[in-house]
Amino acid sequence: MAGTDPIPSPQPVSPVSSSVITAGGILLAIGGLYFGREFFIPFTLAILLAFALSPIVNALRRWRVPRVAAAILTVTFAFILIGGLSYVVTAQVIKLANELPSYRQTMVEKIQSLRGSGTTEGGVVDRITSTIEGLGKELSGRDAATGPLAPPPAGAQTSRQPIPVTIEPGARSPLDVISTVLGPLVETLAIAGIVIVFVIFVLLEREDLRDRFIKLVGAGDLQTSTEALNEAGSRVSRYLLMQLLVNVTYGLPIGVGLYFIGVPNAVLWGLLAAVLRFIPYLGPFLAALFPVALAFAVDSGWSMLLWVIGLFLVMELVSNNVVEPWLYGSSTGLSSLAIISAAIFWASLWGPIGLVLSTPLTVCLIVIGRYVPQLQFLGVLLGSDPVLAPEEQLYQRLLAGNAEEAIDVAENYTDEHSSRAFYDQVAIPALRLAENDRQRSTGDATYKRRVAEGMVAVVREVADHVRQLTVAEESTTDRAAPAPRALGVPDLCIAGRTDLDGAAAEMVAQAVAERGIRARVLPPIAISQNGIGQLDLAGVEVVCLSYLAPEPRPFATFACRRLKRRAPNIRTVVCLWNPSAELMKRTDLREYMEADAVVFSVEAAAAQIDAWVSLHISDPMQPAPIPENEQGRIAALRSLGFVTGESRHFDEVAAKVAAAFVTPIALVTLVDEHHQHWPGAVGLPPKLDACRIDARETSICGHVVASNDLLVVEDTTKDPRFANNPFLIENGIRFYAGVPLRTSSGVAIGSLCVIDTKPRSFDDQDRKVLRKIADDLMVRVEIEFQRNQLQSSFGESARTASEIV
Repeated sequence: MAGTDPIPSPQPVSPVSSSVITAGGILLAIGGLYFGREFFIPFTLAILLAFALSPIVNALRRWRVPRVAAAILTVTFAFILIGGLSYVVTAQVIKLANELPSYRQTMVEKIQSLRGSGTTEGGVVDRITSTIEGLGKELSGRDAATGPLAPPPAGAQTSRQPIPVTIEPGARSPLDVISTVLGPLVETLAIAGIVIVFVIFVLLEREDLRDRFIKLVGAGDLQTSTEALNEAGSRVSRYLLMQLLVNVTYGLPIGVGLYFIGVPNAVLWGLLAAVLRFIPYLGPFLAALFPVALAFAVDSGWSMLLWVIGLFLVMELVSNNVVEPWLYGSSTGLSSLAIISAAIFWASLWGPIGLVLSTPLTVCLIVIGRYVPQLQFLGVLLGSDPVLAPEEQLYQRLLAGNAEEAIDVAENYTDEHSSRAFYDQVAIPALRLAENDRQRSTGDATYKRRVAEGMVAVVREVADHVRQLTVAEESTTDRAAPAPRALGVPDLCIAGRTDLDGAAAEMVAQAVAERGIRARVLPPIAISQNGIGQLDLAGVEVVCLSYLAPEPRPFATFACRRLKRRAPNIRTVVCLWNPSAELMKRTDLREYMEADAVVFSVEAAAAQIDAWVSLHISDPMQPAPIPENEQGRIAALRSLGFVTGESRHFDEVAAKVAAAFVTPIALVTLVDEHHQHWPGAVGLPPKLDACRIDARETSICGHVVASNDLLVVEDTTKDPRFANNPFLIENGIRFYAGVPLRTSSGVAIGSLCVIDTKPRSFDDQDRKVLRKIADDLMVRVEIEFQRNQLQSSFGESARTASEIV
């Protein structure tokens, strides 16, 4: 309506005000728990007993027992059991009280033996006592060495000594005795009665109480309130059940062991050990105190005492290291420090009862902290779950310069999952946190270098750890390590802009190394405007660019363009480790980045590189086929008069060819039925140069002879015929260009070839030159052969003529 003021919107509560309100509420709650303990202690005991007895009530309800009858039967059974145990304990205590006077003499003798042990001048206890008394006199100013005070001089007045006075209490009236003895008993019975009533009504009205609690606390959020109640009930019930089982498995062996050792009232001490173990940490010591003291009093020697102490020590070790981890699991979700702190806190509020109830009450507080935002700090302070995610843990250790703990975090995660999972789920997110901090920070950024260097160290340690695990697995399974998937270093992993990008590039390099592919990691300067022109791309097939920047397009496109200009056959992968939301919405990322592939994880990058590099090594080696004119070819080879042996003329030709094409190896090859021979060679490995012969099956020159045509293989690892050729792999041959050595009749008897240990190109001009050299060589060979034939014929004719003459 016109003229009316708008309704003001509620003002949001500032974080400071919210913290003050929360702190005030916590203080009020603590004060209420302390001053209202007369009410809260029985009610809390009743709630916990209701949690423990609910499964029994539910079982009776499933058997068609009415609700009231099921609750009463369950409570009656529980308190009859508790009463029976109390009766047994009381009877044992009375029996012990009657027997104690008979142990007095044994205790006196042991104490006297302790005091009298040692030399005649005094026992150990006496000497220690006299030393302490002497020190006390020195501190008080008296001379311990002097004797008694000298008597006063004659005529001096002596002071009167004080007369000791003892006050004897008068006879106590029967009413005082009754109030002193029965007062605590009546109070205990009253609390027990209140607890019984509470338990019955809680079990009867369980659903109604739950609904009221949800309505009171839930604030309309039924789902959260219900989940909180279910989790609290599940945790507390499981804790109580598991604690009962642990205590029974602890108290029963204690009682049996004490019985066979000979300690009196063994049943009492077994029950007491089971009950006192509900008290965290302090309970086992209290349980052991009474049997140890009794063993000291009963046995005239020391063996019983030692046996009792040993029994409790063994049971503590078994219970703490075997039974509890097996039964508890994650039943409470409390850290050890939280259990101790909770015990101190609740004991200061409610006394011994609070000490017993500390663990289940703190479990409820942790559950509340999970679902109430203002109390989430309780789960952080008291819970056993890690409060930092693995990537946050790793980043924090790197920020602090604690490389040892960072490596420990990495190796533990790798053992539980895998190195690939560590890279993608922990290491890369940690670098993402560092990059986001770098972009927000305007101050000193030296931490960036510290984090990057630490991450590189972590990645290399993880790689060494994985290799050690692999070697151990191979030694146990007799399985050989896989051979490298590719020759040389076909992959470059380059940091896009920062040292953090370099750490990510190191992860990709290690990931592809696990697949048998070698990779080099280069800093950002390698693809800078001045550095990219000097980048060594020999043998490189894939370049992987790493970027943690949210918008790296200008840098990625520049690098991809320049790389393609220098080596058109190279494939580029752009790794976006921290892409912006706008970048993720694009469907044309490859075209947008001008790359051959765009990936977002280390696993995807390694898989893409593996797919590209492994294309040329998946097929088996293909031996050269046998030409159809094999018999005529062998005859032509033999007719020329050479099959083996080296010629200085051929070596000179090979050297000139190698110099003309700037290759380390050049060969003049002849191929017979089973072997390839090198009458002319330069640059061969010493072993091959010594024999100048090898098998025809692995000869790449055999393919030239079979096809009778020029063969150029710019990268042998990319050709399926030669990728797995053992001769080429063993000698590191990556490039081959050969032309056939043809006779005048067109039969190929061998080849003239140039070889390199790294991939290279071979243009049309190079092909023409190599053909011309081969043809000229064969012309010279045939002319030389014909000249030799003519000389041989002339010499034969001359000999015949001389014989005729």
